[in-house]
Amino acid sequence: MRGAVKLIEFQPVTGDKISLLKEIVNSNHAYNTLSEGHSELTDREILHMYESSNGHNAVMNFVVAGGRAVGVIDYLMENPYDNMPWLGLLMIHSHYHGQGYAVEALRKYESLMRDLGKGTVRLGVIKGNDHALRFWTNRGFAFYEEKQGDKWTVLCLEKVL
Repeated sequence: MRGAVKLIEFQPVTGDKISLLKEIVNSNHAYNTLSEGHSELTDREILHMYESSNGHNAVMNFVVAGGRAVGVIDYLMENPYDNMPWLGLLMIHSHYHGQGYAVEALRKYESLMRDLGKGTVRLGVIKGNDHALRFWTNRGFAFYEEKQGDKWTVLCLEKVL
């Protein structure tokens, strides 16, 4: 049902749902290879992702549609380095790519940020992830700087809501 508005909700990722998080993340081999150097993350790497999100006071939620977790979204309400909200990850299970779930999850996220009085949101795209860069720029995000991280170069984008 491409193009139809999907009813999306966000539900917290909790410690007892790590296997579901792993399933979603490991369905995205190309991203994992680009970001981590291998196609599937180990239990330890998934747990680190989850704990790192919690440790940075980020919000990690499943993207849920029709009672099914179709993806994951992870964001900071306020990045301590620039005091801006940052979308750290929006990943849809590969079985659901191309069905509009990412677009609807982004709409929900943007609406949430507007409701909380946020006027601009930011995110980073790993340099070389051309598919993601196109996705974000096609949705109104604009490049503002390039930064060198620990593992990769990040293209920083922002969008005025």
